[in-house]
Amino acid sequence: MIFKGLLIKEWKLISRDLHAIAVLFIMPAAFLLLMSAALSEVNQNQFPQVDLQVTITESNPDTLFFETALAAILDKDNLLKTDDHDLPTLILPAGFSEHLLDNVMPALELIYPATTDRAIRQRIRAATELALAHTRLHAFLTDIGDLDKDSPMEARLLAVQQYTQAEINEQDRLSDGQINIQPNAVQHSVPAWLIFGLFFIMLPMANSFLQEQRSGVLLRLQTLGLKLPLLLASKLLPYAAINLVQFIFLLLLGLYCLPLLGLPPLIFSGSLVAWLALIISLILATTSLGLAVAGLAKTGEQALLISGGLNLILAAIGGIMVPRSVMPLAMQEFSKISPMSWALDAFTELLAGQGGLADIALECSYLLLFALLCGGLGLMLFRRRLKENQWTTTN
Repeated sequence: MIFKGLLIKEWKLISRDLHAIAVLFIMPAAFLLLMSAALSEVNQNQFPQVDLQVTITESNPDTLFFETALAAILDKDNLLKTDDHDLPTLILPAGFSEHLLDNVMPALELIYPATTDRAIRQRIRAATELALAHTRLHAFLTDIGDLDKDSPMEARLLAVQQYTQAEINEQDRLSDGQINIQPNAVQHSVPAWLIFGLFFIMLPMANSFLQEQRSGVLLRLQTLGLKLPLLLASKLLPYAAINLVQFIFLLLLGLYCLPLLGLPPLIFSGSLVAWLALIISLILATTSLGLAVAGLAKTGEQALLISGGLNLILAAIGGIMVPRSVMPLAMQEFSKISPMSWALDAFTELLAGQGGLADIALECSYLLLFALLCGGLGLMLFRRRLKENQWTTTN
């Protein structure tokens, strides 16, 4: 009966805290939807659209072919002939045609506005290199007589493209060894923001404990002679249930709301037993960390700083905000200390690799060990805080 009353009390505290509800549901949902939409082209291997202006020192049939090949790669509407310093500029050197068949050519110049980001620079560089390769092959085929230099430009470009075209069928090897088509983009992006959202549970857990301490509720509970494990369980269970609701809510967003934004839906796959093991492990990890933060923070400002800062740091190094594949090797190794990294690996294994319990057993073990350590720390901090509360009240 007492335990039931404690659970009801905790639910009432949570339901009256609109800020906590926003933190736990609205903000993670916004992150999931907005970031999945913002990164949709990157995740689907679509290149960014870029404008490029071309400056030609000496105009001739070879430079015209180069422009045509470049326009076919970038889209002709993005290839401009202006003099705008705010746009990337490609300058073809003098003697461009004379050196097309040489082993070493004069360097082409690419000038970018300083604010041009790395993705656009890489896109322009790759397009320039491919157009130059097409132009040099065109010069070679024309030189040996395999191409008629008087035929239409489009026909010559098509012939050159056919020489260099290669059909590559990309597939994934699943956890059971089967070959399958590549998973869609959201199979990788949704788990990241879902995990990020679950770790927000730290803040309302800390605020709930602080509110009880300031209002004197904690002291009244102590005077009833309630054991510490009972008090902690009354706090952990409601927030574990909220984490489960969060998980289902964010998963449903991936399944049904992303298609409304023009994105592919999340495809649920993997072993049901494996999913249960992952969910339980992750919820224990998040609530145990929340318990430790609740025992550590002494003011609402500290709770916000510790929980928010810790969540962002774990996400930054764990491959949530920045994919581990683009990190330096040393940073990729360092990222393995983050529990978000373990959870993300397990999610990806289930969603993209369609794995089973054996495939995520190691990640789940790490999460459970993390939960045990954080839970132990939270228990120690709570015991100390309860003693301080009694001493402050009686003196």
